[in-house]
Amino acid sequence: MAQRRATSIARRAMGRTRQSAVVVMALAFVAILVVVDRSPIGGVESVGSELSAVPEFRRDAKASTWFCPGVVGNDDSIGGSLIIANAGETPVGGTITRFFVDGDSRQQRFAVPARSSLEVDALAGVSSPFVSALVESHGTAVAVEQRTTHRAGNAIAACASAPADSWFLADGFTGDDSIDNVVVTNPSLDSAILDISFVTSIGERSPQSLKGVVIPPESVRVFDLASLDARNEAIAAVSVRASVGRVVVGRSQHYLGRGRLGYTMTLASSLTSNRWYFADGEKAAGVAEEYVIYNPSMSDQQLTFIVAGDDGVAIDPIVVTASANRVTKFAPADLGALPEGRYSVIVSAVAALSGAGLVDGVVIERVTTRPQGKTVASAVLLGSPLAARSWIAPAGVTIDVLDSLRVFNPGSQPATFRVTYLGPAGDVSVTGYEEVSLAPGASTSVQLGAQTATSAVSVIANEPVVVQRRVPRGAKQPVSGVAPLIRVVEASGS
Repeated sequence: MAQRRATSIARRAMGRTRQSAVVVMALAFVAILVVVDRSPIGGVESVGSELSAVPEFRRDAKASTWFCPGVVGNDDSIGGSLIIANAGETPVGGTITRFFVDGDSRQQRFAVPARSSLEVDALAGVSSPFVSALVESHGTAVAVEQRTTHRAGNAIAACASAPADSWFLADGFTGDDSIDNVVVTNPSLDSAILDISFVTSIGERSPQSLKGVVIPPESVRVFDLASLDARNEAIAAVSVRASVGRVVVGRSQHYLGRGRLGYTMTLASSLTSNRWYFADGEKAAGVAEEYVIYNPSMSDQQLTFIVAGDDGVAIDPIVVTASANRVTKFAPADLGALPEGRYSVIVSAVAALSGAGLVDGVVIERVTTRPQGKTVASAVLLGSPLAARSWIAPAGVTIDVLDSLRVFNPGSQPATFRVTYLGPAGDVSVTGYEEVSLAPGASTSVQLGAQTATSAVSVIANEPVVVQRRVPRGAKQPVSGVAPLIRVVEASGS
């Protein structure tokens, strides 16, 4: 017991060291884009640094730590796995620590051969309403994602690269008794103390029962929004703020009607941002798509949406007001000037001063509902606040579809990218995608074949790009889900 305690204390100290190192030179971009009538969308330049609101993978690190948001663990029809990708030249070992609602954590060793991936049962035979996991490697960095296998459709969730003291979820839905669970994990040896608030159609709510909530050490706590008087709501954004400690927050949603069906599990955003990118919008018959904007600040914010087709030619900018402490929805498909087909989006918020200080942005998720035979399937995607030159998808992508990947160049310079997958000898270039040119502001689709079905997939570019993907929802689910990729940070911080 003493040895486990010493190991846990060392792990926590190491985690705090990594937390302080998370501030990296990232790609921030100039303020609102000025777009001339039918002009290219380009004109985005890197001008500064910001703390990443999304997970990041440091390929050159000697160790890595990933906090996976959780899998339902008390339903025999639901399972999950942790996908650990080792792109390095040497085998890597590490530890998986699982956390449960009862607070009794358990550890398991793992080993991944060089240039390969390992899939591990997320539950390991344990029964708990939710089981979350901490994955730590030693000697070589690995990239990790979480898969949930659900009867309503499988889901890929990002794992956080660090815990945080604030988390935000823009979308939330309890219509027709849909299940919306906010899953909070405290991986520390000390208790965390949280204040939780949520926003419905009638405004922000901060129940006394959600103030000063104590999350015991190394444990999981689940908050069912419907039971918190947010039943049958089409809007249910959430803020989780820790006054003591740092936590990891995910959202498990099982849609049961009122326009949505299916299952999603996603990692929350640890920060708001004044810039969000989406690479894979679609305007098509039967596809319902809306951007859900959560402004958790005390001041209204003016957002500019730049919407462009694959050729990078944008329609006139659209200005949307995101009211303070409210959720605002925007549907580009309602725009007559936007032709049918694929499109990309850049959303810019004008930073402003309020009585409480600098207003630093919003959180935006895109909700897409597609036809599936006589029914529909819904998926939610958090936008990317950053562009990057390198991205990785440890759990792979949906194969043999026209849009396995969507790649968007939001900058003012032409970009060239290549797509690779992890093979026995290392990264292998995908035939036809060894060198793809992308004009400023342009987007393109990438179709991948069977060789990438169970392999980690990477996109490497010479200029910052944004990449999003389709993911398989199961053999009986013909409509793919969506998921972000992990931003790769090289030694230079690019």
